[in-house]
Amino acid sequence: MRRPRHPNKDIEEAVAYAESKGWTWRKQGHWGRLYCPFADREGCQVGVNGTPRNPSAHARQLMRAIDRCPHENEEQDDENL
Repeated sequence: MRRPRHPNKDIEEAVAYAESKGWTWRKQGHWGRLYCPFADREGCQVGVNGTPRNPSAHARQLMRAIDRCPHENEEQDDENL
């Protein structure tokens, strides 16, 4: 199933950025949730609001959470072994 486009362009760009980093989207709540590539109990996840009060701030929060995920570096280390 293909995910729907987010109605806000800034948030759509943040979700596309997450997908380019290996994150996955799942329908949950009002719009969805992003899960890092290390998708188990200890993996990172962040909710994506369908109608945030301040869309550009929400997009910045998403980008910050994606960039701060410690599991991306762990996967790169595993590939180099």
